Amino acid sequence: MVDPEQTSTATAATTEAAADTPAHLDPAASPAHPDRRLVLIDADVAAARTAHSLPYQTFFVQRPGAPVQDLVDDHSGYYTVEFTHEHEHGYEQEQEHGHEHDPAPKEFADFVDQVLRPLSPMAVVGLSPAGQRAAAVANSLLGTGGIPAEDLERLTRPAPSVTPASAPTGLRGSAGTPTAKPGALFINHHSYSHFHRDGRHFLPTSELDVHLVTRNQFHGGVRGLAENPVTQVAMCDPEEEDRWRAACEWTLRNHPVGRVVAVHERAVLLAAEMRSKFGLPGMDFATATLFRDKLRMKEAVRASGAAVVPDFSALDTPDDLLNVDWSTGRKVIKSRWGLAAKDLFMVDTLDEAREVVAGLDLSGAHYGIEEFVTGRIYHCDSVVRDGEIRFSSVGGYLTDPAGYRPGGIFGTVLVREGELAKRITELSAAVLAALGIKDGTTHLELFHTPADELVFCEVAGRPPGGVIPPVIEWQYGFNIVEAQIRLDAGLDVSLGTRDTQGTDPAAPGGGTCGFIAFYPGGDEGHGIPQGRLKELGVVEHIATSGAGNGRGGVRHSTDFLDSYVIKAPDDETLLRRIDDIQDEYRTKDANRR
Repeated sequence: MVDPEQTSTATAATTEAAADTPAHLDPAASPAHPDRRLVLIDADVAAARTAHSLPYQTFFVQRPGAPVQDLVDDHSGYYTVEFTHEHEHGYEQEQEHGHEHDPAPKEFADFVDQVLRPLSPMAVVGLSPAGQRAAAVANSLLGTGGIPAEDLERLTRPAPSVTPASAPTGLRGSAGTPTAKPGALFINHHSYSHFHRDGRHFLPTSELDVHLVTRNQFHGGVRGLAENPVTQVAMCDPEEEDRWRAACEWTLRNHPVGRVVAVHERAVLLAAEMRSKFGLPGMDFATATLFRDKLRMKEAVRASGAAVVPDFSALDTPDDLLNVDWSTGRKVIKSRWGLAAKDLFMVDTLDEAREVVAGLDLSGAHYGIEEFVTGRIYHCDSVVRDGEIRFSSVGGYLTDPAGYRPGGIFGTVLVREGELAKRITELSAAVLAALGIKDGTTHLELFHTPADELVFCEVAGRPPGGVIPPVIEWQYGFNIVEAQIRLDAGLDVSLGTRDTQGTDPAAPGGGTCGFIAFYPGGDEGHGIPQGRLKELGVVEHIATSGAGNGRGGVRHSTDFLDSYVIKAPDDETLLRRIDDIQDEYRTKDANRR
């Protein structure tokens, strides 16, 4: 399954990233240490800048309505929570109201227990009288060990008096008054910049108060947050499942959030869990499980008769290898919950399978085994609203997604008409009906065998990954990732404009479109001169400086070094242009990029 682990971040028809490793992927570029966490309550900009120079990953806690976007950087997070009884009264009035023995409201104590405890901070530091009282409560509840005295002194040192040219813009209005916008929790495993394209941002922050739970700085971070600020940010390491869940639950309990948004495969199930637990609209946990667990998925598709499904079995013990017929040849062992063609093994004999299984942890219902299917792999990407398919696009991969390798290629070409496209669209519709999706986007993959049979592979309840979204946008005039965000948020969705007559190949709907991508590695030349791109029909070049695993290998099926989106008046021209791009890209020339 092609997954959005690495997708287009280009903002123009031709964009190239810097050759050096981007700061948000380079631990040496930041003093932050994910295992050294510090919480600051009621900080100002000067204290925030000091914190960013210290060897900690910093999390800010501010009052609701307080401006916070000027505090955070690419490796920090922030929460808005009422941590004092003061509100608009002074401390003396707080004592008069009987809170002298209860320095922080219960909401804050719950926040400490549910959010800060899984965070395991070294210390909680208050930077105002009210913040200090709240920090004392937090440190007492958490039993924190503290930070060196010199770091504490630097953080609490009074800032020099300056007169700002203008007051910082608050997230909820200059007076701190909450807006009337509805709230949405966005569970995100992409870099924040992933959602910025062509000078606009996909997150509808003008229509929603967005509460973001996202990966920490070393896995994408929030670079670009200043240009499109959100209401709240919690940052987690990708594997900190308990922290993700705790941050989401606390947000839903303590903020007026009515929607949960997820566009990444790794976020789909947690988002559905939150919707089901809190009674919110959108894909529920039972439906999401059918889209994530490949065994349950295939059981449902086979039971419904929606599509031909290869023989398969759960693989919970080595004995389960005997559940499939080895006389029919090659089998595939893969994770039931995998993505981007990772954790996948091809085996030709039972002995080979036993050797592979000996190195796997089969506990926890994580693996399955199924018949290998020979044939070209196609994908069908759809938009569903109110249970009806409002848009579908069919494409055929240039190579097998599971065949990614150093120096290799990948890509897709749209299949816009003809009997095969019709059959694939109908199969996809039947599968989606069987799995019960009501609103969202989907990415289905299937095999077209030499015998002209369509065989189901798998389907995801999220947008396609890699460079497929830009291809769809260039062809049909809308971004399918943005469509998913707006569907999850309960907002209106535009599916673009199309030149249905196909008279203008460069216009949305005209001609056809596809892409070719190159994996890092290999000893071939790399790159195409800028002046040649237009001649080759390239409408977008996406260069990724952080591709590869740093050791000459490829991490997953969308770990591309260079990708080229191509438009053409017809299928024959598109394929010829793809061949020309591949030949030119391989030409050795030190000055080609």
